[in-house]
Amino acid sequence: MNFDRNTITGLLLMLLLVVGFAWFTTPSPEEIAEKRKQDSLALAQTPIVESVVAPSEVIQQEPLSDSLLGQVNRDKFGVFAEAAVGQEQEVVVENNKIRMVLSTKGGLVKSVTLVDGYTRYKDGAPISLWVDSLSQMKMSMNIAGKGNYWSDYFYFSPSEQNINAKSGAKDVSMRLQTADPSKYIEFVYHIEPDSYEVPVKVNVVGLGNELSLGAADTRFQWLAVGHANEKGITAERSKCSVYFREKEEDRDYLKESGDDVQRPETDIHWVAFKQDYFSTGIIANTHFKAGSELAVATLSDSSQTKRFYADLAFPLNGETASTEWKFFFGPNDYKVLDATGAEEFDRIIDYGWSIIGVINKYAVRPLFWFFSSWIGSFGLIILLVTIVIKMVLFPVTWKNFLSSAKMKVLKPEMDEINKKFEKSEQAMEKQQAIMALYRQTGVNPFAGCIPVLIQMPILYAMFRFFPAEIVLRGKSFLWADDLAAYDSIFSWSQNIPILSSIYGNHVSGFTLLMAASTFLYTRMSMSSQPTITQPGMPNMMVMMNIFTVMMLFFFNNMPSGLSMYYFTANMISIGQMYIIKNYIIDEAAIRAKIDANKKKPKKKSSFAERLEQIQNEQKKKLEQAKKSRS
Repeated sequence: MNFDRNTITGLLLMLLLVVGFAWFTTPSPEEIAEKRKQDSLALAQTPIVESVVAPSEVIQQEPLSDSLLGQVNRDKFGVFAEAAVGQEQEVVVENNKIRMVLSTKGGLVKSVTLVDGYTRYKDGAPISLWVDSLSQMKMSMNIAGKGNYWSDYFYFSPSEQNINAKSGAKDVSMRLQTADPSKYIEFVYHIEPDSYEVPVKVNVVGLGNELSLGAADTRFQWLAVGHANEKGITAERSKCSVYFREKEEDRDYLKESGDDVQRPETDIHWVAFKQDYFSTGIIANTHFKAGSELAVATLSDSSQTKRFYADLAFPLNGETASTEWKFFFGPNDYKVLDATGAEEFDRIIDYGWSIIGVINKYAVRPLFWFFSSWIGSFGLIILLVTIVIKMVLFPVTWKNFLSSAKMKVLKPEMDEINKKFEKSEQAMEKQQAIMALYRQTGVNPFAGCIPVLIQMPILYAMFRFFPAEIVLRGKSFLWADDLAAYDSIFSWSQNIPILSSIYGNHVSGFTLLMAASTFLYTRMSMSSQPTITQPGMPNMMVMMNIFTVMMLFFFNNMPSGLSMYYFTANMISIGQMYIIKNYIIDEAAIRAKIDANKKKPKKKSSFAERLEQIQNEQKKKLEQAKKSRS
């Protein structure tokens, strides 16, 4: 099998496609030094982050007499001695979007469940945003002369036991009491009827001296273990990570491909634990201080995705002090995230960077929203979106087909050149003859490459859009029960070494259709092209066939909506190709124009002259090398 310039051009395009594909689909922020990562990663590996100061003895939970209470706890907890004993109670706060459970043990959020229709794929249960038995929120309390304790050492008193905010806004207070009613700590939660956001105000009243507020920053620690909510645990884990935004910086995130730790060097505006299509986040009214720590670790339990960790510092100063932040518990829906008002919070949804993100954000996504506003079938919506995109790209497609037609007309001349210079040592003469033919006929061999390059951003944009867009989650079409996950026309439970890891335990129907249509399109587009070969190299058809087979493996676990889009796009392209080649393009007219160009005097461009000079120099060197060897 041989190579020629067109084959090389094709291989370069394939290489560009593969490199670009890897570049745009690998979400990897700049990694921190490996030593720092290993030193800190343990913080995300433990089931529960240990308190800064572990209690020296188990705190009794039964009511104590005043004398015994003073004897055991006053020297240990100071003004909070009475609050160190009690029984944990749960306070349920519910609106039309979320059901939030607060714990009197620590006063913070224990669990959150979405109640607005989102369910887990496996059992249809409402989405619970984290495993509450393995997760924890707590705030540090530096008690003067006693030590640093966490809020979950103490029992808070709720203002109400059960709060229903479905018809109107409600506030609930979780207060850490002291013997003096004028001294306390409280968390005040505000909940609106139709919001995924929960503003929180932290009030420290009359305790500036008892808590040594000026001695050290107050810290908020949050550890969350994510539930497996989607169809494929591997794909779900690959999109889970910790997202955050530093002050005056772009949105950043810890790597999604494995374990990672970062200590942002500047103040942080917000942090979010992204769980594929759902996120939990904390947004500061001002900022969290530099010196915070973020971590993520992958879990082996098939019912869990990753362990997320954030250790955030914020200042509290004065006899009476307060700070505010806002929790977010909800879906990764662009409109919902954007409504928080936090800068770049909507970029938790990773539509791709640069031009890829722009295409998805301002073209593809609005197109989906437009069609979904009056069409219920998302399979039909994908079809309509594909048609619109192909119509917009038709001028580019036309240029590509026209270039292909010109190359087809030149096929007899190309075949003659291949026959004339068929020996491997005649490769240089063949290249010169081909370039001379292009120059003489006025055909640009690279004219078909430019349309392909123009379409590549659209190709990558769709690859990023389908796995990120929650609107497709749970939507069925034909045999696909979830367009946001892989479809399966055949599956097996037995684990097959190597095959199961790279292909999976199922066969995706839309992936088969996409690969078959790609093969057909490739055969049709290349069948009429001149074959220009080079010794010792595979031809373009062989390379494209290998690429098609690779697609079967790569796309088998991808969202079925993505494979359906590519399949539909291929079928439209095949239809366009058939109509244009058989009913629009006049090959006789192209032949006549090429013949007319042959008769016109040609002036070599400076580039052509330079290229010919380089080729002649290479030819001389090869001849000299042959003489020296003989």
